[in-house]
Amino acid sequence: MLIVGGGPAGLFANWSVNLKTIQRVVVTGRGVVSPVGSSIQDYWEGLFGGISAVRKITSFDTAKSACQIAGIVTDFDADAHFNFREKKSYERFTQFGLVAALQAAEEAKLQDFESDSGQIGVIIGTGVGGITSYAKAYDALFAGPEERPIDTYTIPRIMNSAVSSAISIRLGIRGPNITLNTACSSGANAIGQAMQWIREGRLRAVICGGSEAPVTYGLLRAWDALGVLSRKHNETPETACKPFDKNRRGFVLAEGAAILVLESLESAQKRNAEIFGEIAGFGSNCDAASLTNPDETGVAEAMRLALVDAELNPEDIGYINAHGTGTRLNDPLECRAIHKIFGDRASTLPVSSNKSVFGHAMGASSALEALATLLAVQNDCVPPTLNCDEQDPECDIDPVPTNSRKLKIEAALSNSFAFGGSNAVLAIRKWNP
Repeated sequence: MLIVGGGPAGLFANWSVNLKTIQRVVVTGRGVVSPVGSSIQDYWEGLFGGISAVRKITSFDTAKSACQIAGIVTDFDADAHFNFREKKSYERFTQFGLVAALQAAEEAKLQDFESDSGQIGVIIGTGVGGITSYAKAYDALFAGPEERPIDTYTIPRIMNSAVSSAISIRLGIRGPNITLNTACSSGANAIGQAMQWIREGRLRAVICGGSEAPVTYGLLRAWDALGVLSRKHNETPETACKPFDKNRRGFVLAEGAAILVLESLESAQKRNAEIFGEIAGFGSNCDAASLTNPDETGVAEAMRLALVDAELNPEDIGYINAHGTGTRLNDPLECRAIHKIFGDRASTLPVSSNKSVFGHAMGASSALEALATLLAVQNDCVPPTLNCDEQDPECDIDPVPTNSRKLKIEAALSNSFAFGGSNAVLAIRKWNP
């Protein structure tokens, strides 16, 4: 029996859980397509080097938009990965997710499972899926005096399930194939569900994560109408997103994908696979409070659930990868929730936001951030929060401003919260053979 203690206000007092006899879940493959780089090495160097990837949008006219910037993937060449028919069939978010999955599958050497592909599953999170093709279809119907033909490939492009299906088709995976949508926590929830499948012995391995390509004119205007986008930094986009800063004014949209191969420890060891870390715990809940406003009680509870699930105490956590949107509401609320769990230690606990570097990739953000957390734990290095020049007194944490920090990290949390109150927190632990 493990007694989890050390938390403030009795949150962990006398909380007991039975020691698990279930499968441990490790990461054996990683893949990424992101504004800061589309390989693990480039992602590491860009993110941990604190190189902003927020840029002026050039793919459409932004003259009527108050926000004209986003985190854009610039090093992705679809021609290098897909033939003509595939390019026509695959929306940009599908292309991102499939390429990241192929990276992860190659690193994990999933060909070892060739005769047992039914023991591998796929679960991918996305928020808006093929929204670009939706926009083009409606444009064909309504943006002129006469209707124009709709692209033959519109339906396969707009399907939210297109990316998970494309992964299974390309890799010949015959196990469960699921697409999950919980808005901005989609990727983290996908990773958490994958972990549970493996723990329960249902599958040996799962390809999981998130993919998104939401930078469209309509969605940009819609988010701006909600008043949550950064509007004052169109000429200096690298300074736009300012999590935990007194002068923060909102986030910027972004695109990308991050995919992990999770595997039971038994399976990984049997095939001598390289292990990059352990998904140790998962906390998922709903605030049940508001469609758009997070609730600190629910956010704190999700962190507590992840710790309990991982059989970790608050003092075991060396770093928190924050949801950290840079909005007026979210940042102090998340910091208060951290204080609920970590007490006085919260003021000195390193907490940083990747969104300051590459923006908010909606359903893919939580997967990109989980990958960043994994890299932080693996390399004992905390990525920075950019643009936190004047820390908000209401954000009483250590935001790791400007530069990454070398720090011994045995375990970390990756926080993700979403509209609808859907919270997902992953506990990631260093792999120690």
